[in-house]
Amino acid sequence: MVRRTLATAVAASLLGLAACTGGPQKAYPEMEAREVADGVWAVVSPSRSFPNEENRGWNSNMAFVETGEGILLVDTGSAEAIGESLKATIREVSDAPVRWVINTHSHGDHWLGNHAFAESDPEIIASEEAAGIIEREGGTWRERINQMTGGAAGDSEIVVPATTLTETTERTFGDVAVTLRHVGNAHSPGDLVVHLTEQDVLLTGDVVFGEAAPATMDSDVRHWIDTLEALEALDPETVVPGHGRVGDAALLADLRGYLDTLWQTVESGYDQGKLDYQMREEVDEALADRAERYPNYDERIGQSISHVYLQVEEAAFGG
Repeated sequence: MVRRTLATAVAASLLGLAACTGGPQKAYPEMEAREVADGVWAVVSPSRSFPNEENRGWNSNMAFVETGEGILLVDTGSAEAIGESLKATIREVSDAPVRWVINTHSHGDHWLGNHAFAESDPEIIASEEAAGIIEREGGTWRERINQMTGGAAGDSEIVVPATTLTETTERTFGDVAVTLRHVGNAHSPGDLVVHLTEQDVLLTGDVVFGEAAPATMDSDVRHWIDTLEALEALDPETVVPGHGRVGDAALLADLRGYLDTLWQTVESGYDQGKLDYQMREEVDEALADRAERYPNYDERIGQSISHVYLQVEEAAFGG
């Protein structure tokens, strides 16, 4: 009750501030848009951790595209307050309405900001799998973010994507040609990767982490490795990951190497009869170069060893 009251008070104060000044306000003043290709803007979180009180829930990257007929927005953050700040950030670049929103996957830190854009009534797009999870588990994600941030992210109204995809789809948004790549369960069920074909840009959601240790709790690691290899073949000039720094195709190879090394090391330990908690030393040694570059390595690696162990065990029994 105390947590929800705090969250409601924070949200109310933000809405009141917006009403007084006549427009969207930045609850996250450090939020900035950086043009990474012609008409393509990345909004990169400085945090590489889970949502917490310090980052107030803003831990994921977003991106938007000027299409000539409105804004195409990719992901909206883990709270409505983040979405409001994102809306104000977009306004610093363009007065065009947000006409389309793509939710790359079902994890709440990428879509709980959807409602901030309700006034422009955008078409909200996700894979069928992700939209189903958002509908079933949206309340759980909202409560989880509130708990993780101590209510600092504020409350959020759940908006489920209305347009759903079951396969890779070609679309044109305004004058921008886009391939919505349905890559299946790589990082999570129903992942979408947005390929701006003319700009040679991949907006990947959490299929890519930019020099940050990935979250693996919903992943199929072998499929994830294969997915990254397929994306590498596109040789994109620019990659905007779901977390971490913007880069080029080298980000794809770096994460693929991380996951492949993790899988092989855990598989070797499994073949030796070790349990997951007995493999940390070998994994740390195999991934030493990544641990030095990934600031959240220690936060993630223990859980990832356990997740991969279960998948290695399933594979050993023909799964």
